[in-house]
Amino acid sequence: MKGWSIFAHSVRMVLRNFEWAIRIALVPVLIGFALIYAVLSSTGQPIAMFWDEQALSDTLQSGKLGFSFIAAMLIFIAVQFWIFVAWHRFILLEEYPTSWFPAFKGDRILSYFGHMLVIGFLVVVLYIPLMLLVNGLISAMGPGALVPMLLLIAGYSIFVLIAMYRMLPVLPAVAIGRPLLLRESWRATSGSSGTIFVVLVLLGILQLLLQFISGLSIAVFAPLGVVFSAVAMLVMSLVSVSVLTTFYGHFVEGRAV
Repeated sequence: MKGWSIFAHSVRMVLRNFEWAIRIALVPVLIGFALIYAVLSSTGQPIAMFWDEQALSDTLQSGKLGFSFIAAMLIFIAVQFWIFVAWHRFILLEEYPTSWFPAFKGDRILSYFGHMLVIGFLVVVLYIPLMLLVNGLISAMGPGALVPMLLLIAGYSIFVLIAMYRMLPVLPAVAIGRPLLLRESWRATSGSSGTIFVVLVLLGILQLLLQFISGLSIAVFAPLGVVFSAVAMLVMSLVSVSVLTTFYGHFVEGRAV
């Protein structure tokens, strides 16, 4: 089954290169954490507030964070894409980091961000028919529309996710400096809907498993649990990005999995 092969290949990719993954991710994460801490501390709000959902919600609604929160989110995105671009280049171009400070490819990161925005916009557009259908169901059936509405939302969301993943190979393409048009990505992934669905299910299972183990480890011994949660978050992020890398390598470049 190709879906399992792509998922397993992506997991092995991360585990086999975990030392390099740490070298690629550690310094950007530390820099990002320090910058976000500095930006949010400048608001005068206690940092512990960001782990209190109710306190954070109240502060956001009050407007006290303002620009600082936006700046923190932009820093988070920049660090995340810095790591993703470096990882794509490491796997596809065998561009090994020469130090603990991975190369910051600003033009590639900006292009990655821009293409992500375009895909995000298209996903929003794809959801417009769903909103119209849901409104029609509610108008026609009233309270009886709940079950059909939930089934419709679930089915349509799977369709949108598959469509999104067929566009996502453009991201590793721009990361390595070989831009791919959305229609080219769509053409290259023709007939892959079933494969993508299997990959999405397996990613969801892995996410739930890591969350369960993280929660259990925190309950047993909090310090070790926090460390495991951080490692699990890194592994999950890199497995997800490795899936995109594998999609590009297999469907666009014709590599075996």
